[in-house]
Amino acid sequence: MEVRKTFFKFQYSLSGGVYGLLSIAFGIAGDILAYILFPGREYDFTKRAVSSLCKGQGGAFFQIGTIISGIFAIPFVLYIINTFDKHYVSENYRKGAFYSALISCVSFICLGIFCGANPIISLIHGVSAVISWISGLIYITFLNISMLKDPKYSKILSRFGFFTSIMLSLLMIIFFLAFLPSLDVLILILPTLEWLNTISLIIWYFIFSTYIIMKKI
Repeated sequence: MEVRKTFFKFQYSLSGGVYGLLSIAFGIAGDILAYILFPGREYDFTKRAVSSLCKGQGGAFFQIGTIISGIFAIPFVLYIINTFDKHYVSENYRKGAFYSALISCVSFICLGIFCGANPIISLIHGVSAVISWISGLIYITFLNISMLKDPKYSKILSRFGFFTSIMLSLLMIIFFLAFLPSLDVLILILPTLEWLNTISLIIWYFIFSTYIIMKKI
């Protein structure tokens, strides 16, 4: 069964690139509003994780922006998967991208829903973030390889995508190493790495989205 049959055929009425742009627009808007309303403007990008924005007075904006961003990311990624020619990218390969992307986006939505100082909520948020990172790395890598196989996509696009995958891999490696007592100092660079990954993903979504719209894929 083809991946395109698992969801509504939204691609016939609106370019998938529009969904990608809407995803990053809501995400950025939520972050900016949460930052502006953060108590005393004391948010330090090098010392606080991205999700710390939900603990300020504008936390609701961060959460809403994250949730809506994740919702729009689903049709964006599914649209991309359905554009790959089956002669170059196998159905099983596309299914792998589909399921990992769906898990990543749903987990991203969950980390927006569950965000706060409560220990249980923080635990759910943290687990959701890790799942979103891991599955995100998988689907982004799947898409990058698929773009290399499908001639309708630029090789430059996939190369930047691999850079994003490397950045995400580095974040996860540092995150898990920071749990080791002898390497706990690594936790100091995690906020910066997290923000760099956020920026990298935003740029990747933007480039990918505009490419699809301009090329009318």
